Amino acid sequence: MLHSPLAIFGAAFLIFASLMAFIFGTWRERAGAALYLAAYVVANGLNWFSHMQDLSHTITDILCLIGFVILCWKSPHPWPLWAAGFQLASTMTGICGLLNITVSKWAYMTLLILSAYGVLLALLAGTFAAARRKRQQRIDSGE
Repeated sequence: MLHSPLAIFGAAFLIFASLMAFIFGTWRERAGAALYLAAYVVANGLNWFSHMQDLSHTITDILCLIGFVILCWKSPHPWPLWAAGFQLASTMTGICGLLNITVSKWAYMTLLILSAYGVLLALLAGTFAAARRKRQQRIDSGE
């Protein structure tokens, strides 16, 4: 779970991005943060209790991908599409791992990690854009 400094940094970045989304984001950013945070907790919980870690990770990736696609539906903002794209890369990497397609372990882990950071960066970009829009609306309304 949190066995290395890189895993601790990743978890801290996830918590930072989620807190920023909960504080400064709109309902769409909050839903995305809650979805990704719940998927992280569920995937790590299943890994702790289950012996089929790749399968549990892939199932949570698929559910998270479905959630981001739902957030993309009729969204006026581009960040859910980017998050869904990075989540799709993570999901397809997990499926390749389940099918034993020959990929080196380093390439497999690198793609999983970079896609996770891509989702978080898309969420942060959406959060900062939402905060800027809220601020601009307050300025325009004269508050």
